[in-house]
Amino acid sequence: MVKRCSLALLPLAAGLAAAFPAHAAWDFTPMATARATYSDNVALRTEEFAESGAVLQLTPGFQLSNRSQRFDFRLNYALNLFQYSGGRPSGAQRHSQDLNGTLNSRLVEDLLYLDATAAIRQQAVSAFGPLQSGNDYVSNNRNEVRSYRVSPYLVHRFGAFANGELRYSRDSVDTDNIGMRRSDGNTISAQLISGPTFRRFGWDARVARSVIEEQLPSGVNRSNEQTTSSKTANLGLRYAATPQLSVGAFGGYDGYDFSGLGGDQAGVAYGANLQWTPSARTSLQASVGHRFYGPSYSLALQHRSRGTVWNVSYSDAVSSSRSQFVLPQAIDTAAMLDNLFRAQISDPVLRAAVVQAYIQSAGLPPSLATSINFFSNRYSLQKQLSASVAWQLARTTSMFSVVKSRREMLSSQQVDNSLLGSSLAILNDNTEQLGVMASASYRPGAQTVLTLTGNAINVKSLAAKQTNHHRDVRLSLARTYSQRLSASLELRHVKGSAGLAGQHYTENAVTAVLKSTF
Repeated sequence: MVKRCSLALLPLAAGLAAAFPAHAAWDFTPMATARATYSDNVALRTEEFAESGAVLQLTPGFQLSNRSQRFDFRLNYALNLFQYSGGRPSGAQRHSQDLNGTLNSRLVEDLLYLDATAAIRQQAVSAFGPLQSGNDYVSNNRNEVRSYRVSPYLVHRFGAFANGELRYSRDSVDTDNIGMRRSDGNTISAQLISGPTFRRFGWDARVARSVIEEQLPSGVNRSNEQTTSSKTANLGLRYAATPQLSVGAFGGYDGYDFSGLGGDQAGVAYGANLQWTPSARTSLQASVGHRFYGPSYSLALQHRSRGTVWNVSYSDAVSSSRSQFVLPQAIDTAAMLDNLFRAQISDPVLRAAVVQAYIQSAGLPPSLATSINFFSNRYSLQKQLSASVAWQLARTTSMFSVVKSRREMLSSQQVDNSLLGSSLAILNDNTEQLGVMASASYRPGAQTVLTLTGNAINVKSLAAKQTNHHRDVRLSLARTYSQRLSASLELRHVKGSAGLAGQHYTENAVTAVLKSTF
């Protein structure tokens, strides 16, 4: 476990070594969290197999950060250790770990930059099994995913004519699941965007090439390895009708080679787009066009007022489970709150600290409602619509988000046999998900937060005619006793279904938490 964590940190360590400033102000914060939980269904099993008991969780960890003119570095790590009364029940784990690290660095000003990320997370193996909802000790339908991405890039200004960027990215995803092993990706991309010389009319040119080496489950082919690749080229033209409104058109080519996973799928791409920014608080970007898989649309709408933040987005693209592990697609809770608190706190560093403190005290999730990224070696066409709103009153902060997504598989079923079994191979062929999250936090006093959070997720397999659901409601009361000590009490109710038989499970639990920083 320590070795895997060290490997995940290598890209961040390399970036730090290259960009280490002489007088950097490092902020290292050790922390420890103790949780005591009583649950009437520790492993989220069906009623006849449910086992109740107490779970003691000890989580040592740390936060390491540094912000300077040359780089922005953040690293969070936590090791979760579990102890069970009466012995560990089937479907519960002894330990787990979580890591999230990011680095954005300027190695040579106006020339060479470096981005890097590393993550270790607990991930749902199937969208049709028990889902995580605050019970970190459950091992049913859960596996550790380790990923990193290192991306150095060069930038150059060609006078007032254009700005260019040349980027290389190396990424990797690794799991212990026999059905989804290690995969490594290499991507090179270049872009050229028109400069100030072009006022009314602008243009941009972009090309990218990716090659991914995947270790497939035994029995898929003789080498147990598979190479997939993609290439894209795009040329865009735009016209600034007004300082706030621009319209444009684009054309290009998309090509994907799934080799034995589904062959070549490629074609021309074309369409039109617009960008409207009526004020500093509102922006709209939209496009409509055609790609090799059919009609294609995109939408990104953002608006904020003094007390609200709104986000609406839609996209369709060729995707995979591994690509979403490397670059997760989710509505970031911290980003929503950062925009919400902007009217009250102008300083970005102070605002970021207030946002993180609020998320921890209210027990909010790191991301709002998003589609479940289940394990699969296949490539899919993913269409996703998401919308979220956050609003703030004198003592109350509330958030609501909804997401609807559809995955249509483009490559062969065979590579998922080890994950699903040959009899269930069609389960992931075409799936639809609908998720809703609502949260309301009330502050009766400066040091106390009462939070009510609800989640609802429906997952449907269109090929297997199977629908599963998940519901959870949590009520927590948190109090901050000092800058270094806080405590909370949470009541949790979980209800869901799992498997093709639609077996149901429920859980009622109470958790007491004591958290300290040093």
